[in-house]
Amino acid sequence: MDHTDVGLRAVVRALADVVTPAVDESNSLAREQLRLSIDYIEFVAARLEYLNDREVFDLRNHLAMARNIVQILGDAAAPGHSTLVAAIGQGETALSSGAVPMRSLKDATASLAAAVADVVRSASEMEQSVARAIEKAVIDSSKERIAFERAWYEPLGFDPNPGNVPSVRDVMDRQLEG
Repeated sequence: MDHTDVGLRAVVRALADVVTPAVDESNSLAREQLRLSIDYIEFVAARLEYLNDREVFDLRNHLAMARNIVQILGDAAAPGHSTLVAAIGQGETALSSGAVPMRSLKDATASLAAAVADVVRSASEMEQSVARAIEKAVIDSSKERIAFERAWYEPLGFDPNPGNVPSVRDVMDRQLEG
């Protein structure tokens, strides 16, 4: 049984109950940084249960974007097509393998991201309609990603409109439905 969450909560308690009182009240910067550190550790502890799901979400998001771009490219001779197809294969294998280590999910996502980036960089050499369609596919994919990031980081309090932020689980469920 993993006790990482218990360990993180113990660190938070030690920082709050032992370290904070020991920091001179006149050192406002140190006290502020300590509070921010405590808040972030609490945030991480609250997100632990979703770490693997986050990687799966990211991989699925990149796979969907890459598949759209492959359809746009159409021609197997298009720049980056074969690399993108290979990265899609790696991503699909990682997703279909059941309990996959997070490192494998991250590696598959990184391969997809690199392959997509290569196609985007070479888009200026393609027909304008193809280049625009690729740009649109990337932008459309980023909407889901932004929704997820807003939900992920919402507990930190930086979102200007937190009332409109869905839960992390809701964003992940929407991805599965779509």
